[in-house]
Order: sequence, then structure tokens, then C-alpha cells
Amino acid sequence: MKQLMMALALIVGMTTAATAQKLGHVDTQAILMDLPERMDAQAAIESRASEYESEMTSMQQQLQTKLQEYQSKAETWPAAIRQQKERELQALDQGLQEFASTVQNDLAQMEQELLMPMIERVQQAINDVGSEQGYSYIFDTSAGATVYVGGDDVSAAIRAKLGM
Repeated sequence: MKQLMMALALIVGMTTAATAQKLGHVDTQAILMDLPERMDAQAAIESRASEYESEMTSMQQQLQTKLQEYQSKAETWPAAIRQQKERELQALDQGLQEFASTVQNDLAQMEQELLMPMIERVQQAINDVGSEQGYSYIFDTSAGATVYVGGDDVSAAIRAKLGM
């Protein structure tokens, strides 16, 4: 009988603990997109992309000019000149492709460097709200893994914590 009472007390204690959990959810992507510094970061990325775009346009025009020259004169050139011009075209094309890859990597790295402080700031606000308001879990609905959105929407509290 004593064991039955202890088991019953344990079950009641576990049920009480389980129901005492406070759950919340937030769309972190929406909050990140609304941060004031996000606009500055986006402007910096677009400015850098514009610089790269003008250089890439220049490189493409150079390649196009050489290609047109090759197409118009190739049949009149001796084989050695034609082969040299083909190597030049291949080198220009390869350089353009390498530059495009470098640009893509640089812009991705720049975006990551600019976003990381914002992500950390939002995460800290989530942690603070969770701790201050007694949440056991705060789920990120933007991650796509949340099957059921129950509990409280803590977006307003997080936005307030971020001064938005």
C-alpha cells in the first residue's frame, strides 16, 4: 500500500510538473527582417553588389568584343593566330566565371558577418523573455519544424525587448 501511495504521489507530481510548463512561439525571421539595422545591412550588401556588377559588366563587354572580333576574322587568320585568340577567349571566360564565384562567396560572407550580430541579439532577447516570463520552451515558427503552434505568441515581448 505504501508503494502504491508513493507511485500515485510520483504520478501526480509528474503530471503537475508537465502541466506547469509554459510554451511560447515566435517567428524569428519576421523579427530579423524588421530590425532597423537590417536595412543598413541590406544597403551595404547592395552597394557592394553594385560595385561587383559594374566590374562584371565590363568583363563581359570585353569578352563580347573579343568574341565578335574572333567570329568576324577567324576564317582569315592563320591557324596560330586563331588558336591564340581561342586561348584568350577561354581565359577571359574562365576569369569571368572565377570572378562570379568569388563575388558570390564574398557577398554571402558579408551577409553572414552583418547578420550574425542581429541573430545573436534576437536570440538574447528570446532567452531574456523566456527566463523573465517563465517559459519552458519558445519555438521558432519560421524554422518550419513546428507541427503545432500552441502556447503564447511571445513576438510582442521580444520586439519590446529589442526596442522595436
